[in-house]
Amino acid sequence: MFENSSTQDVTLQDLQKEIKDTKQELQKFKQKTKKQIIHLEQILLQKHSSSSSSDKEVEQIDQGETSTKFINLIERITYQKWHVNITITIQESFKLQTITLIDSGVQMNCIQERLIPTMYFEKTKQKLSTANGENLRVNFKVTNVHIYNGGICIKQSFILVKDLDIGIILCQLFLEIIKPFKVKTEGITTKLFEQKILFAFNEKPITKDINLLKTLSLFKEHYINQIKTKENHLYSMKQEVSNNKLEQLQTSQIKEKIDLLKKNIINNLCSELPDDF
Repeated sequence: MFENSSTQDVTLQDLQKEIKDTKQELQKFKQKTKKQIIHLEQILLQKHSSSSSSDKEVEQIDQGETSTKFINLIERITYQKWHVNITITIQESFKLQTITLIDSGVQMNCIQERLIPTMYFEKTKQKLSTANGENLRVNFKVTNVHIYNGGICIKQSFILVKDLDIGIILCQLFLEIIKPFKVKTEGITTKLFEQKILFAFNEKPITKDINLLKTLSLFKEHYINQIKTKENHLYSMKQEVSNNKLEQLQTSQIKEKIDLLKKNIINNLCSELPDDF
């Protein structure tokens, strides 16, 4: 046997209580998340300082170290970096031989702006940011760039970055072109157009586990989204309270009370006036 439960309208008091509870919840959430971010940053710094020159793996986060389930869902992610010697040309009129960083964790090819003559610059609206979210100055790109190695030419586009620490960075897109490739002691080997090519290492290759850094970045993003959601909910409730107050003033019951109050005021004023002048 089922009973029909009667629905009740949400009152102003209900909304005001919900607003108060949400404010408290938001404050506690901010405090809790701030502690978790600080904790993750401390772990990251400890792992970084305890690692060797660059080739030592960073251990995966102990899931018991954090109280949030979100962090436990982050998968282990690795990136690889190699320093190689390459030669690039632009429109067959500019040539540059330099040490280049091949970084599988970067999404766009980059060149230090001062290395390229301005006559090859093209305006761009592309954006680039560092791992910690800091925006880098990007106003120009160069598109007709050829990478030469062993008689093979690979065409690539680059964005020009004023504040780049290293001369040239080749990104994941470049690695996609030379796949399949092998990483050996002497360098990266691949086969293009039936010809074997070696990108010789200039320095020892770097392989790191960056699950901590990725976790921290994604957790901060998740935290910001959660805060925005709660703040939007809080704002909508405040708007609803404001609208309900206005609606209440317009109801017939309130109008009757206002009319009665006006009538009483008028009667009281009239009773105090003398009958004769």
